Amino acid sequence: MKHSVENTNDYWFIVEPYVHIKLASKKALLYNTLDNSFIEVNDYEIIKLLEELLQEENFGVILLENKKIQNKNIKDFIEKLRKYYMGDIIDVCLSKKKPIQISPFFNLRAMGKSAIYKEQNFPINIDGLKYLHEINIHIGIHDIDISNLTRFLSPVPQNVIYNIIVNKKNSILNSELLSFLIQRNSLIKIKLSDLSAHIPTLQSEYENISYFIMIKSPINIQELATFQSLLSKQKRSIEYVFEVTSDEDCLQIEELAKQFKIKEYSLKPIYTGANLQFFEHNVFLTKEDILNSSNSIKDIFAHQMMNTNDFGKINIMPNGDIFANLNYPKLGNIDNCDITTIVYKEIHEGQSWLRIREQAPCCNCLYQWLCPSPSDYEIEIGRYNLCHVQKGK
Repeated sequence: MKHSVENTNDYWFIVEPYVHIKLASKKALLYNTLDNSFIEVNDYEIIKLLEELLQEENFGVILLENKKIQNKNIKDFIEKLRKYYMGDIIDVCLSKKKPIQISPFFNLRAMGKSAIYKEQNFPINIDGLKYLHEINIHIGIHDIDISNLTRFLSPVPQNVIYNIIVNKKNSILNSELLSFLIQRNSLIKIKLSDLSAHIPTLQSEYENISYFIMIKSPINIQELATFQSLLSKQKRSIEYVFEVTSDEDCLQIEELAKQFKIKEYSLKPIYTGANLQFFEHNVFLTKEDILNSSNSIKDIFAHQMMNTNDFGKINIMPNGDIFANLNYPKLGNIDNCDITTIVYKEIHEGQSWLRIREQAPCCNCLYQWLCPSPSDYEIEIGRYNLCHVQKGK
């Protein structure tokens, strides 16, 4: 419909393209991705205005007639938009034609998994491997078939991170596997989850290798001291990850870090089935946490399309079985699959890479796409949301 712009006090209404707009439960959220400022409204007229603005055919600009400008709630809303640099109104007399706002739109979810990747030009062939960015190789007591493993990994691009996870007592890291990965100039992280595991002696010229040490509770102090002494001789980057199940664990680790002069460490909460309160206090997000999470428009779109925790990652187990996420069915085995088949299968049939917050209560929440992607904690605890905003289901 064409609107006359002569001799009127009508206005073009715009919202800046860096503002995320979410409508849910008869409310609206406008979130400025540049500075985390936000506006929440529940006024019917304003919500209708935003619904019209979000229609793709309007190109991010709609006509705001003079009579609507006189509405106090709409007038106050526009003043807030201006205050937070989120939007404005422009007198139609200043424009011969309707202006166009280059606003981001996301509508790919309705297409289905295959269509999303076709639309985004994500090829499901050898070129599709460029979306792989992290491979976890789990090492057990018995060596994996190295010839099959190196064959399986040969097509993988060189910029992939390899995490070699040694999680069994007396496990030995295969030197042939390590040599293969070193020759590919890959970044290698050796993750040890048992202090009694074999520690390989690495030559000093291997610069792209670092250690991640997973420390379980209760902590064996003497074993930790011996382990730290052995690793320090290699003069490599070492980061400690302490598993915690309670506030008491956190306090103990803080003291241990001081005692052993551990500078780089992080805490990994472990759900036991009996420590939900610990998670509610330390892991669950509040509204303030979510709104202060510094999401860009790109981040928000990513949350709508893929699981940013799992996307591009696979796990290879000691028996050769391959998983995108260990909580879901296996995708195949290195003995009879190639890496391109695995990527194709996860995209078309898998449950990990494209797992997003589309179930209740998240789908009815204003902060749906500001929240991080679902993690393994949601699976372990049995809740779709780990927050204090909506009641979980």
